[in-house]
Amino acid sequence: MNFIRQNKGFILVVVTSLVVFGVLAFLNSSTKSEIEEVSSNINRANQNLASIKEETSLYASLDLDFQVALGDLDNLAEIEKDQKVFWKNLLNQRENHFLEWKKRSPEAINAEITKLFTNLRNQCKNAQLFLPAAENAVDSTFSNESEGISETYGFGLSAYDGFWPNFDEEESKKLDIQGKIIKELVGFLCNSTDDTYPLSLLEIKREAVGPTDKKHIGADRIILDGKTNFLLRSKLDLNSIVLELKFRSHTSHARSFINQLRPPFLVRNFKVERLLDDTEFTSFQDGGGIEAFGDQGGDESAAKKLLPIVTDVKSDFTILIEYLTSSREGLSVLHQKESFWENANMETYVKFLTDSGNSALIKEAEQLHSENEDN
Repeated sequence: MNFIRQNKGFILVVVTSLVVFGVLAFLNSSTKSEIEEVSSNINRANQNLASIKEETSLYASLDLDFQVALGDLDNLAEIEKDQKVFWKNLLNQRENHFLEWKKRSPEAINAEITKLFTNLRNQCKNAQLFLPAAENAVDSTFSNESEGISETYGFGLSAYDGFWPNFDEEESKKLDIQGKIIKELVGFLCNSTDDTYPLSLLEIKREAVGPTDKKHIGADRIILDGKTNFLLRSKLDLNSIVLELKFRSHTSHARSFINQLRPPFLVRNFKVERLLDDTEFTSFQDGGGIEAFGDQGGDESAAKKLLPIVTDVKSDFTILIEYLTSSREGLSVLHQKESFWENANMETYVKFLTDSGNSALIKEAEQLHSENEDN
């Protein structure tokens, strides 16, 4: 007891130290578990963060891709604008007989086609454009016996010279349009004649416009077997009228005729058959014994061989012509696809339509987008 009395301060310090140690030991034990729990939570958070970063790394350049996509869309708008102008020029609405056709009765069209035969024959006569005397007389066109202006040739419409079956309005319309196209083509041929060389129309072939025309068209019907691949409509969704023109002439006539063709006339195939049997030779020149290939030391008779001077080479020119009556459908085709409107950004699309020159489609696009959202 004396020790306790004498060392009260020391004992107090020891007791206090023990209490403090116990408290600190308790606190250390509880804090350690909390730290371990927090550390575990941090590790889990870091793992989740790493996983999120890995997933979002695929979209790290999304903003940049979006800007690039907008740039591509601007380029597409320019291309579409150029395409719209190109097809507009190719269709040439102002001079397109199909687009500018005014409704008339079949009787009025019959009268028009009847007058067409007389007008074309007179036009050919004035221009000295020779016509075949009959449908099967084309081979003798340039012979002395048959040269002249035929009073019976039908210009691809032979069946309706003095005859008119019971056409419906649609067939009458198409036949009237074909008549106008043929009239223009014959006019181009008449403009191509000259006083130097003869020019003769051999035949005009056309498509049947319907079931009634198919029964009567006869030899004037064009056979498209093997020619379909030449046509623009076989590769694109558009409509056209196909004719085939054959004439016998000098090359200068063919050049003159081709130069007059402008849209909607499209030359899809051009075939030339040289008529060597009808070629005229007016004189001969000394070949000089020069061979194009091989030894120059042949016999002397070869060296003195005479070569002809060609003054008039006749050829048969066959031209496949496609006359456009409609252009491609363009962007309006997209509007018919429901998938196009899923998650569509109308603000971006309206800008594209405006930039591409298709502002007329904006109202239709907004209506279709609204209907898609309602569904």
